[in-house]
Amino acid sequence: MIALSRFLLRSYTRKHAYFAPLAATLIAMFLLYTYKPNPVMDSYAVTSVFLFVGSAWLALTFLNHGSPQQEQLHITHIGGMKRYLFSQIMALLVPVAMCTAIFMLYPIAAQMFDRPVRIGEFLLAVCGHLVMGGLGASLALFFQSAWMPNGSRAVALLLALVIASIGAKSIAGLLPEQLRWLRWIFPPVSPIMDVLLNGGAEPSHKVWLTLGYGLVYALLLGLVYMLVSLRRDART
Repeated sequence: MIALSRFLLRSYTRKHAYFAPLAATLIAMFLLYTYKPNPVMDSYAVTSVFLFVGSAWLALTFLNHGSPQQEQLHITHIGGMKRYLFSQIMALLVPVAMCTAIFMLYPIAAQMFDRPVRIGEFLLAVCGHLVMGGLGASLALFFQSAWMPNGSRAVALLLALVIASIGAKSIAGLLPEQLRWLRWIFPPVSPIMDVLLNGGAEPSHKVWLTLGYGLVYALLLGLVYMLVSLRRDART
């Protein structure tokens, strides 16, 4: 599976489909750090949202870069749809981890912060970025061309879901009290951003429970994707 993940990543990078989402995400980060000094956790909270958006975009271009014929060859070569799906998801995690490293290390190396980053803050921000990136990538699984052939509609729906996830807290505040539970249907982007902003003022169990909730949400999306994909493959 690792070999197939590497092959998928090489195939993706050869087609340069990654350039637009990666460039846009990095430009957003550079704009954030145009001036210094910057507050540590406030900046990391913002870049985690950049990573959520960028990962969704990167994942969608990754999932759409191959042809159905290539996918069938990969499935046959690796010995089944389940192994192929695991390889695909493993490959998706690589750019998420790479972008996390860039977002974490660049402002430290460039001395963009108003004070040194504490170890606890660094670990919290790393976990927050990885979870946010995983959420973005897992959302994109359901909007790839194999699931939604109309590319324009898929992009519009994914963008709408990304925006709604970021603004879920504000949107919920506009709803009647009995409907505010609907915010929990969306990926927990807003709660994770809040704990990154206020991690020092929140009880540690609340911080890690929120991050754990985001991780479980992303894993459940991946599990649903695999189960539905396997069922669709069994029908063909």
